[in-house]
Amino acid sequence: MTAKEISLKLLIHKEKNQVLYAESRNDFVDVLFSFLTMPIGTVIRLVGKQSKIGCMSTIFESVEDLDVEYLESDSWKNKFLYPKSAAEEHCRSLMVNIDDTEPTNYYLCYSKFPLSSYYNHLASTTRSNRHCQCGRTLDWKMPIAAGNGKNGVFVKGKMRYMITDDLQVLPLCMGTTLELLKQLGISDATVLEERNVNLGSEEVLHLLKHSLFSKMPLTDVFLPVQDTTDGVTLDLKVMELDSKDMAQSHTEKESCSNSKNMSVRLFVSKSRNKVLYAQVGKEFPDMLFNFLTFPLGSIVKCLGGCTSMGCLDNLYKSVEELGNNDCVKSEEHRALLLDPKLSPFLGCTNQLIQIKELPRQLTIFNCSYCIGSGTYITNGDPGKCSHGNEKIQLELINPKFDAVTELGGEFMAGPATFIVTDELLVKPISTISCLALLNQFNLPLSDLEEQFVSMGEEQALSILKASLTSKTVLSDVFLKKPKKLGRRSSLYS
Repeated sequence: MTAKEISLKLLIHKEKNQVLYAESRNDFVDVLFSFLTMPIGTVIRLVGKQSKIGCMSTIFESVEDLDVEYLESDSWKNKFLYPKSAAEEHCRSLMVNIDDTEPTNYYLCYSKFPLSSYYNHLASTTRSNRHCQCGRTLDWKMPIAAGNGKNGVFVKGKMRYMITDDLQVLPLCMGTTLELLKQLGISDATVLEERNVNLGSEEVLHLLKHSLFSKMPLTDVFLPVQDTTDGVTLDLKVMELDSKDMAQSHTEKESCSNSKNMSVRLFVSKSRNKVLYAQVGKEFPDMLFNFLTFPLGSIVKCLGGCTSMGCLDNLYKSVEELGNNDCVKSEEHRALLLDPKLSPFLGCTNQLIQIKELPRQLTIFNCSYCIGSGTYITNGDPGKCSHGNEKIQLELINPKFDAVTELGGEFMAGPATFIVTDELLVKPISTISCLALLNQFNLPLSDLEEQFVSMGEEQALSILKASLTSKTVLSDVFLKKPKKLGRRSSLYS
């Protein structure tokens, strides 16, 4: 099968060797916006270890190195390293889909059709010894139907769009083009050149990487002098958005506030005003590892649109504006991008930043004809199939428990104690490792000071923010006063 490609038309400034903007159909915009639905753990895995995203990559490496005995289930390691996207059915309809995560399969009991309606039918996302209420084992694998990509995946088809070098996406019109050229100080059209290019999986992967690290990703991908993101670390040292502003931005949009708190024991170098490490229970790693399941769009939302990650904020802002211009397919699709949920049961009781999980309303076609033709599970309301047979609703089992369908639960087994370094490297506690940190920084024992802090949602948001852009997260959050971040200008009025 020939690999699919997307066609783009670029406008290039010949003298500056810079892409000013691209023109495309909805297929390219759909791919760009799909970045917002990707869990950051997936992004870290795709862009590779050489391009580190602050300390978030360190969290990822901590999970890789963690012995599974510290997890409630052996399968949880892969759920952090290969987190599912709540929009996976939609993204399967993308012209180019770079997410290599295995699609979710569901396991039911093997029954003859039609199914009985006298008891609830259970489904599991993992093959196991769990049993349905009818007594049979849940080991019959069934896929879920892909989303409808007709007339676009996220934005409406048959429209053309302008994508600027810093990934602002706008409906294509001459007025916007002239405004952009005016902003760039271009009055002579002879310096401009048109170029047609095609994008496959390799180019989209490069674009994802550059969208996180660069302010001009189109130029970096299509007119590269060298791949500046190889071996690069996202450590921008930018002015921080005030943590109270972030907490307010997040909680204003949530229906209920999160009042949980967590106790953290810090060991601080007095002379350097630096946290060497924190001694914590299982709750803190539970929270950090859960970050890897957060979609990029949710992170942007939590941080008030100021992540300091390349052009990610521009993509998010573009969805807001295109939604206002009736370019997004529906409110449901708009929410998938601006308020993406966690995939079912990836939420965590110990998470101080409560991002909601996608409510699954799984139904199965209770029809031997549909099953025989390959039509299995759908995500939607019960109703009738085309043969007039009723669909039956399934109850999805929470994999953190044996036979529970409610949300909640923990990933880490306990009780256990861990050390977390300033760059968020998580390890089981070892006093020898703690003393090695003192030797690493050439510090005497007398320089070490113990501090106890209580953290809630405000501090958790600050840790999330700092983990994207810093290599000294705990020091930045607990010892340094954050500064406010200025807003970036855009073509949107």
